[in-house]
Amino acid sequence: MKYMKKSTPDIIISIILFIFFGTLLLQVPEIPKVSRGYPFALIIISMIMTAILLIRAILRLKKEGRQETQIVTQAKTIIPYIVLIIAYLLLLPRIGYVLATVLFMILSFIYLRFKSKIGMVVISVVTTVLLYFVFTNFLEVILPFGKWINIAL
Repeated sequence: MKYMKKSTPDIIISIILFIFFGTLLLQVPEIPKVSRGYPFALIIISMIMTAILLIRAILRLKKEGRQETQIVTQAKTIIPYIVLIIAYLLLLPRIGYVLATVLFMILSFIYLRFKSKIGMVVISVVTTVLLYFVFTNFLEVILPFGKWINIAL
């Protein structure tokens, strides 16, 4: 078993989040001026909250002792799912939002050992269609169409 301090994961995730929000912040100037305020505010608020998490974790780091972790077991669970997410992101522009999302959700249910096969399909299709209509009709967001396969609703 590996041993680490309890606040170490908070420090690691805080650093990763700062990098992520920093890359988002660099992209804000490319957003039209009319739409720029809301994403900018969300990014700044997220960075402030991440800074608070980091400061609290650093202050706790000196006070706490080491504890046993199950990092290997957790990595065996998380890494395949990360691969599934990357595959989804790579397939999204090629097969489109609808098909990629339905496949991703079904594979996620299988990986998470969801029992009902009918439930997997129904939940995946209904959720995807619902999100598609919300994004396209209410939020007016253009979702990716597939280059290889094009399924649009």
